[in-house]
Amino acid sequence: MELHTFAILYLDDEQDNLISFKAVFRRHFNVFTAINAAEAFNILDTNKIDLTISDQRMPELSGVEYLEQVKEKFPGIIRMLLTGYSEIQAVIDAIN
Repeated sequence: MELHTFAILYLDDEQDNLISFKAVFRRHFNVFTAINAAEAFNILDTNKIDLTISDQRMPELSGVEYLEQVKEKFPGIIRMLLTGYSEIQAVIDAIN
């Protein structure tokens, strides 16, 4: 029986963040990265993802908006929001 490796999808519009994240976590997890929401949804459609992490501030779709769509389309995936800003409303939106 093959064991499932925990798979993480990290969405961020900054390539350096994606590279750093993958370098740190690839030894312990199956790491996927996406530079935009369209790429992220393509990965979600074609892979078993256990956790998706999203940056809040992105040009086309905010992290909260992305995670809302993930919740509707893939309700079993754990969702996490990251932000380097003190946006309390974004945090409240993400929790709700």
